[in-house]
Amino acid sequence: MNKKILFTDLDGTLLNDEKNISPEDLEAIKELTASGHKFVISTGRPIQSAIQISRRYGWTGEGYYISSYNGGLIYDCSNDSAIIRHPVSKQYVRYIMDEAWKAGFHTHTYDDVNVISEHDTPELHKYCTGIMVPPVVVDDAIAYLKNDPIKVIVICLESRERLAAFREYMSPWCEGRLTMVFSSPFLLEFENPAATKGLAVKFMCDHFNIPIENSVAAGDEENDISMIEAAGTGVAMCNGTEITKAAADYITVNDNNHSGISEIIHKFLL
Repeated sequence: MNKKILFTDLDGTLLNDEKNISPEDLEAIKELTASGHKFVISTGRPIQSAIQISRRYGWTGEGYYISSYNGGLIYDCSNDSAIIRHPVSKQYVRYIMDEAWKAGFHTHTYDDVNVISEHDTPELHKYCTGIMVPPVVVDDAIAYLKNDPIKVIVICLESRERLAAFREYMSPWCEGRLTMVFSSPFLLEFENPAATKGLAVKFMCDHFNIPIENSVAAGDEENDISMIEAAGTGVAMCNGTEITKAAADYITVNDNNHSGISEIIHKFLL
């Protein structure tokens, strides 16, 4: 069979502005996997948040996968296990947290089930409410963590420009250590260089012996660009950022509030 694989971002892509999935998109995804193709949630969210969404919609059988933390942890929903993970050294986490706090930004990381922060801030609670993952506030995140985490995130709800300036400031230190990417105008993420959505596309196509030309990736933000460029067909949502649209082969007619994923599935995969 000519197997295909769809990688879709969550926020601003598969999820509408109320954080739900339309009946049309759900039906198209069901038809996709019933036809033997594969469906991958490809998100910057932590794995525990993506698993909640997967289970809510019954995506627990064969053909359903999650690429979380922007490709930092790839997960098989059918057997509840990680396929591969790309952590960040705790010594790097310590440096980022210290520099972000000195610059006046909220910052946090993750363990297997919680968001871990050293400061109880409004940004922490807004973020955790949005992804439905509980926060844990500790005195020393590094001492608390049992393992190297997958990602560190820095938040500024005031302006993207302040975060962009912080990214520029951190760029020399990150060179050769970590990558930085915006997952929304207010979220700057620090990750293992092996953890990108684009590398996840290539890994999973190789892993399942699916030709890269049979892959489709859809997103709306800067952190989606690498997978849009890596996939055989890269799609930007019409509600996406201009830099994301510029990287795409196709821009949807319908936005995330009007079943854009269904449009993509019927146009390119079925």
